[in-house]
Amino acid sequence: MKLREKLKQFNAPKIIFLIIALIPMLMLAYIVVNIFINSIPAMTHIGFFGYGKLFSSEIAGVLTSTNGEEYYGLLPGIWGTVLVVVVAMAIAFPESMTIAIFANEFTLGTLGKGIRAILGIFAGIPPIIYALVAGVFAKLIIIPKFCGAGYTGNMPPPGMTWWYAGSFPFYTSTLLGGMMLSFLLVPFLAPLLDDALRGVPNPLKEASYSLGANRWYTLQHVILPYSSSEILSASSLAILKAMGDVVIVGMVIGFQSLLPYPLFDVLKSTAPLTSTGAGFAGGFSQGLSTPLRNSAANFTGLLLLVLAFAVLVIFQIIQRKLKRRFES
Repeated sequence: MKLREKLKQFNAPKIIFLIIALIPMLMLAYIVVNIFINSIPAMTHIGFFGYGKLFSSEIAGVLTSTNGEEYYGLLPGIWGTVLVVVVAMAIAFPESMTIAIFANEFTLGTLGKGIRAILGIFAGIPPIIYALVAGVFAKLIIIPKFCGAGYTGNMPPPGMTWWYAGSFPFYTSTLLGGMMLSFLLVPFLAPLLDDALRGVPNPLKEASYSLGANRWYTLQHVILPYSSSEILSASSLAILKAMGDVVIVGMVIGFQSLLPYPLFDVLKSTAPLTSTGAGFAGGFSQGLSTPLRNSAANFTGLLLLVLAFAVLVIFQIIQRKLKRRFES
């Protein structure tokens, strides 16, 4: 009798909505299983640790001149992912937070509407545009500032701006890639932070003002602490977006790299996992793509999924602690 009553609750609309809701979950499960199965040849034939293996520091995808052995080291790609995300977030987060604070705490009038319109336009620009502009950005802004009076204006050959290092390391540097990636993140992150600050209840602000606190004190001790969990959630989404970009980092930084020395040298080109995997799959890493390289490309995707899952878990743990502290 109880089973029959429960079955009666599942009418046609509920079943339809349930199926539609399950489609993304099934697609994600299929993608994960497919990537894992395609990664098995790389895990079995290449191996994880050792010279030229998956978790080695040898440059990925380059053939040796002696025995034709291929290197599949992904440690530079893992470290390159960390570096480019840190650079991009170090630029994008303060800029996005400033825009969100001004949009919520100050009456900007026409200027505020203009800023929101510009953000909307930037949000619709494809990543390829930022990658193509990287060379111009380096020539007009960055290189003259670093080279000073000794800059002669010489540029790499036409069409090779983002692959040719020349005599100055900025053309293919991790720093330039992170800068261009930050332009992609600001239109994405600023509206999320804006929504996070708007979620603070007005009675909390009014109580702070009534006790004599000024706007900056209220912002520092009421608004930001209360919305810290939502700010953290928005930042995690921006980090995942930065980790998953392949167009900008591939064209600006490259598709293969060595570990920089020192490790935090962002003037070197340290390709992240996304462009390293694209180099394997597309044959950009010196030589045509082979089934084993395609399997290595799938393994880089599997690594990215693991890193993304780790980022989400860490941020969820911190977010829960912040909610219990400031919203209880």
